[in-house]
Amino acid sequence: MCRKLFSVLASAMVCLSTWSQTVVWQMPLSDYSDITRIGDNLYMVSRNGKTGLINSDGSVVSPTEIDAIIGFYENKALLISNDGNGERIVGCLTSDGRYYPYSKRFYTLSGQKFFSDGYLSVADENGRVGYIDMRGNQMLGFDGKYDRIKPFTEGYAAVRRNKKYILINKDGDEVTFTYGGSGVGAEIGGCTNVYKGTAYVYDVYSGPDRSYFLYNALSKGNLKKTGKVKNTSMDYLYCYQSVTGRPKEVPLEKAAFSRGTIGLDATMSNGLFGYFNSGTPVAPNQFTKASAFEDGAAIVGLSGKLGILKYVDGPSFSASAPSGSKKFHAGKPVSCTVNLSVPNVWRDKKLHVILKDQSGSAITANNVSAGTYTFEARPSATGQISYTLVVYGDELKLYEDVLTYSFAKIEVCRTCGKDIGACPYKGKHPVQDNREEEKTCPTCGKKISQCEYLGVH
Repeated sequence: MCRKLFSVLASAMVCLSTWSQTVVWQMPLSDYSDITRIGDNLYMVSRNGKTGLINSDGSVVSPTEIDAIIGFYENKALLISNDGNGERIVGCLTSDGRYYPYSKRFYTLSGQKFFSDGYLSVADENGRVGYIDMRGNQMLGFDGKYDRIKPFTEGYAAVRRNKKYILINKDGDEVTFTYGGSGVGAEIGGCTNVYKGTAYVYDVYSGPDRSYFLYNALSKGNLKKTGKVKNTSMDYLYCYQSVTGRPKEVPLEKAAFSRGTIGLDATMSNGLFGYFNSGTPVAPNQFTKASAFEDGAAIVGLSGKLGILKYVDGPSFSASAPSGSKKFHAGKPVSCTVNLSVPNVWRDKKLHVILKDQSGSAITANNVSAGTYTFEARPSATGQISYTLVVYGDELKLYEDVLTYSFAKIEVCRTCGKDIGACPYKGKHPVQDNREEEKTCPTCGKKISQCEYLGVH
């Protein structure tokens, strides 16, 4: 007889074999020290102080060679690896969890470790500066024409050529600075980036009282004379701080990565996490770390390692014991059957089924046919014994339940060796007197033992 030792609700759920799911490994246990979901099927992993990227099945997107992730600006972050030549940009990560690896070697420029206006200022492996997009495509420069470049703002960037700063647009066209309606301002030697459509142009050759002009990047008109700029400190986009009010420090952000579809959350019991659906176990408590299922996957810690579980919809595991009492002979084991319903996803996988008696001793059950397991019980008396059934597969505890078996002890006739029920005397055979009948004395008629002459008068 099978008796579930759960609450009434849980018992009903199990006995009806509800549509309550199971789990398998999406990525088996690994030696990563940390795993974090950052996007659709994209995870950040750590090992030995280095960072990498993987898909949910463990396939490598970027090896664990990343030393730093520069914070997000314009929803893009740089992944950096120090390779001895500088900070090599491994790739670009977007705040919505997309990753673009770079096949070419590009290096960061001081103060410009961020995308601005869709472009990133970098140097190639030969030290030539230029601009790339988030996919790592070369967009402008790298021909040795410029020795210094600034980030793009509002479609323009200040770059230095022949020791003079000029403005260029994203096609590489140079802005021609003119003033007074006639001629090129040959003495113009510097300019800021564009802020609200305006760039400040200045004469680097006129000393501390140099002249300042305004260039309207929208109307593209002549330079207009303006007053002296007293505070010429630059902000992080290389415009005057006194004009923009922006700091020198880049306002990088940590990304709040978008969440996927949230499924079951983990619950804790006795310091371990597990997953349950309406009280029915999907993966019993066993994990030292466990995230909620997100897009059908959850990050878990087990046996000092980390892995990713996949949530599988469908019938769950369920188990039962045959009804009726199991007869046994005193001191001898008796074979018991477990009927185990196995979800499709686990039917072709090796399962390890054990039963623990009330003393905690573990008994291994053997698979004798599809859905049928047997184990040897050793009852000592007529009555019921409850066993904790546990099903393991691929290092996971997949199912746990309590089954109760009834046992009836069979007595054996000590005389004939048959079961008491089969013995015609029910174990109480008549006693046989095997002694020979004593003779009598032919003279006195008494028994020989009572005749004083012992039968010889």
